[in-house]
Amino acid sequence: MNALDLGRINSISPYVVTLRVDKPCVYWFYTDFGVEYEIVIKANDIFIASGAYALDIINVWHQPSPGDPKFRQTLMAIVEEFFRQNNDVMLYVTETKDSKQASRNRLFVRWFNTYEHSDQYVIKTAEGKMDGQMNFMAIILRKDNPRLQLVFEEFDETIAFLFD
Repeated sequence: MNALDLGRINSISPYVVTLRVDKPCVYWFYTDFGVEYEIVIKANDIFIASGAYALDIINVWHQPSPGDPKFRQTLMAIVEEFFRQNNDVMLYVTETKDSKQASRNRLFVRWFNTYEHSDQYVIKTAEGKMDGQMNFMAIILRKDNPRLQLVFEEFDETIAFLFD
């Protein structure tokens, strides 16, 4: 993965984003509510055989996080910079530890679909049970990605195989 330009991210992000020195590909920030987030972008070839990068959104201390439009703007600044530096595939899989994955998925998809540059991207979602647990995921690509059709086919095959 090509490195993200923090200066560019911070020029459009309402929260100051920094790179964790001790953890590669981990971007973090604090919200006005004192909630610490890590945004992790790491290679993942489990769902897309030809390769993708997984986006993980981690509330570090699991604190309650009120609706915060600045969080959305900061996250989308990171996502936009990822695609500016890498015309690749981003995979988002919701966290399943607390049964709030459906809400997280709806929120993420809504954020993405209302993002001002969403017309440059394609997002495809899937939901289903794996080992009795509901899972929600999405893949995001730029519309000009030459692997678009191949990635959708791989995603569909993986989903059909994994979901009960």
